[in-house]
Amino acid sequence: MVRTKLRSAIILMNDQDEVALIRREKENVLYYVFPGGGVEYGHTTEETAVREAFEELGIHVELEGVAAYVAFNNELNPYYWAKMTGGEFGTGTGEEFQEEQTNGSYTPMWIKRSALPHLPVRPPSLAEKLASHEERFYDLTLSEE
Repeated sequence: MVRTKLRSAIILMNDQDEVALIRREKENVLYYVFPGGGVEYGHTTEETAVREAFEELGIHVELEGVAAYVAFNNELNPYYWAKMTGGEFGTGTGEEFQEEQTNGSYTPMWIKRSALPHLPVRPPSLAEKLASHEERFYDLTLSEE
C-alpha cells in the first residue's frame, strides 16, 4: 500500500496511570513512539489509528476524540484518545514483527505517565503535555517542526 506523509496514532492509558508506547531500537538509537503509522491512500486517519493499534499492540480500540494534532512533515498528524475494547496487549502481528523485518526492534510496553519527560518519546511535545496534565485534553495543536 502507498502511504501519504500523514500519520495518525493513539493514546491509550490504563488504570495504573500508564501509557502504551512502542519501544524502538533502530540503528543504535533508542526511542519510544505512540502506536500509529502512515495513512494509506483511500483510508481515514481514524481507520489508520484503529488498524495500527491492532497491528502494533494486538488490541481493538474505540477512538474517543482527538487529543492533539502534531505538526510534522508539513502535516497535522492526529493523536486520538483510545479505549481498549478487546484483544490482548502485546500480541501485535503487523509487518514490524515479521522475521524478515530488519529495521530494528519494536516492543509494546506500558510506561508510567510521570516517566514520559525523562524518556526519548516522540513526539516530545505530546509526551510533555501528557505528563503535565491530569485531565484529558482535546484538539490541541503541537509542533515538532
